[in-house]
Amino acid sequence: MFSHTVKTLQIAVLIALAPGMAHAADSLGTVTAAEAGSADAGGSTQSYGPQSAPALAPGKSPLSATEPTTVLDSHYIENAVMGDADFNQIANLAPGVSGGFNSNGPGVGESKLNLRGFSDGEFNMTYDGIPFGDTNDFTHHSTAYFPASTIDRVVVERGPGNADNLGYATFGGSVNLFSPDPSAKASGKLGFLYGSNNTLLFKARANSGALPWPGGARYLVNYQHKSSDGYQTFSPVKGDNVLFKMFVPLGESTLVTLLSTFNWNTYYQSDATKGQLTESQALRYGKDFALGDNPLLANYYAYNRTEKHTGFSYIRVQSALAEGFSLDNSVYYYFYHNSTLSSSSKDPLAGLSSVVLANGKKVQGIPGYDKLNGYWLVGNILRLNKDWSFGRATAGLWVETGATQRGRVDYDLLTGAPNFDQKAVPGIISGINNVQFDQHSGTRNLQPFAQFAWRPTESLTVTPGVKYIRFTRSMSALINQKSRLPAFYSQSYHSTLPFLTVNYRLDKENSAYLQFAKGFLAPPLDVLQTANGEKNRLNPETTTNYQVGFNHQSEHWVWDADVYYIDFNNRYAIDPNSPLSDPYYYNQGGVIYKGVEGEVTYALGNGLALYANGSINSAKSKETNKTISAAPLYTAAAAVLYDAKPYHFALVYKRTGRQYVRDDAQYPLPALNNVDLKLGYDIVPPTPMIKNLRLGFDIYNLTDERGVYQAKVKGPQPSPSDTFNFQAPRSFYGSVTASF
Repeated sequence: MFSHTVKTLQIAVLIALAPGMAHAADSLGTVTAAEAGSADAGGSTQSYGPQSAPALAPGKSPLSATEPTTVLDSHYIENAVMGDADFNQIANLAPGVSGGFNSNGPGVGESKLNLRGFSDGEFNMTYDGIPFGDTNDFTHHSTAYFPASTIDRVVVERGPGNADNLGYATFGGSVNLFSPDPSAKASGKLGFLYGSNNTLLFKARANSGALPWPGGARYLVNYQHKSSDGYQTFSPVKGDNVLFKMFVPLGESTLVTLLSTFNWNTYYQSDATKGQLTESQALRYGKDFALGDNPLLANYYAYNRTEKHTGFSYIRVQSALAEGFSLDNSVYYYFYHNSTLSSSSKDPLAGLSSVVLANGKKVQGIPGYDKLNGYWLVGNILRLNKDWSFGRATAGLWVETGATQRGRVDYDLLTGAPNFDQKAVPGIISGINNVQFDQHSGTRNLQPFAQFAWRPTESLTVTPGVKYIRFTRSMSALINQKSRLPAFYSQSYHSTLPFLTVNYRLDKENSAYLQFAKGFLAPPLDVLQTANGEKNRLNPETTTNYQVGFNHQSEHWVWDADVYYIDFNNRYAIDPNSPLSDPYYYNQGGVIYKGVEGEVTYALGNGLALYANGSINSAKSKETNKTISAAPLYTAAAAVLYDAKPYHFALVYKRTGRQYVRDDAQYPLPALNNVDLKLGYDIVPPTPMIKNLRLGFDIYNLTDERGVYQAKVKGPQPSPSDTFNFQAPRSFYGSVTASF
């Protein structure tokens, strides 16, 4: 009740700010820092028309890039991405990137990305330059924090970047999300989408334009509501998001940016199975089978419900100081609260089973649990720059601290009574054997960095840099996960990472770059979830990256290509001889990643463009020389795009090559294909209030592919108990969007 009240008040206050505000000016005057909060989206020194290759290219690399980079801008998102997509589906187009699938439908459930064979948690994600992720293993939730309407563009960097590229997993690359900026003119937009499985999406955005304040501050308010019955049976979802962003100039040389966004999400899914089915279940009940409406079965939808509430806020100050100095400082806070009710059984058709009463007596019921995962993080990112005619020096510091609470309590879902099914720990834990774990943990992050972008000529930029990382995990658990023993200890991981990048502008249309960079990833919280976490003394995982590439942008062509070699060391693993309740972790060796990637767009003229990309990727264990799990052997994409008012057309194809479920190159999964079609038609209504009205029609998975994108297996050969996630089927959506 309290959370719904807060939610209503937050939306009401933010939306109430938008109407009635005057707009006296069309810009922020001489304050140019307003646009400095955005990444270099195109990197071109030339201005091209709206029907040129740089304007139409769905993915492009800036001429200023110092590592393999793909920018997916707002034009691509608006004209070629499915209307109900999440940020993973947007990023999925880039070379070397795969994933973004969910069995319950596009944007209707959690999805994951893979970057050159690095899984989610092994690369960074940032929002407006601020890293975010789970505190236990640095993974991400596509339905939390940032729906597609809060994203202006996505920049995929396939490498650690320079010293000032920040994040928890610098070695795999970065997927960088950027929020929309408040516009200089007052404007508004309303959008409505409806389609398959009763999917409903409503979006509203209000831009204040320049306000009659000193300097001309401006802001935007964005709201999104989404609901769907889902493709899987009895698996509905519902979510709301509200975002507020404001630019406040202070004088002639300082800009303050304020951003706050809140997200509420509810969905129905078994936490134990994650919607996976065995092959026999899929054949008998259909690939869309998940939950049901029988309260005597474990898959009863009311027994399998998740509620998530997240928030993300920052205050950023950018200021030009005297003598060529400038300051960029961001203070941020974000939180994540996940309350999950789930049945314990991995068999969706399991019926009544044994539950344990307080007196030890066993009776029939539905075993399940209520699981909590909540955390908050607060941090500060400081950059101090000094500019000369021959280059820029940057020094800075990223500090962050966080706290996490995780717990699980077992219940009989049929009656709501506690289920005392956990084993007692003699002399330590007794009488609370319905609590599987009650765990508090903390993180502390310290990353000072420095670099110098030296420009000996107008065409050449050489940037050496160094970063020091110290990451500390602490555990304070009355009942630790897995061991169920008290745990009070901490571990720290540190490393010094050198960087060197070179960008050479051959001319106005071409550039080349090379990169040498070290990467870092601290071990996950799992290593402290043992009877004696101090014995798991692991070295942090590291990478050494070597990359070289070439970029081109001209009126009719945009293309880029790169070659990479990554030496991954200190990969951690679990000793198979250690008990499940007290696993022993160790550094087992490493992986060599290497490959070639490229993308190209050709503008034929009159708004028509062709796009293609591809990558050949290798990720092999140093010990066995075999391909590791979840590392596609290649990726490919192609698109036909037309954008000339009033018509808009995009046909986008993505193929993910064969990959293996196991690290020993066993249990292959066939290649995956997906084709999306997006159509739009603009109408200029005969009213001065509505500037444009767009009618849209989207078809997701046009060819109705139902392949396996994820699997859990018992061994190297197929087993009846193996479980799978399947691609969601073809779906249709109609939309109307009004711009004011």
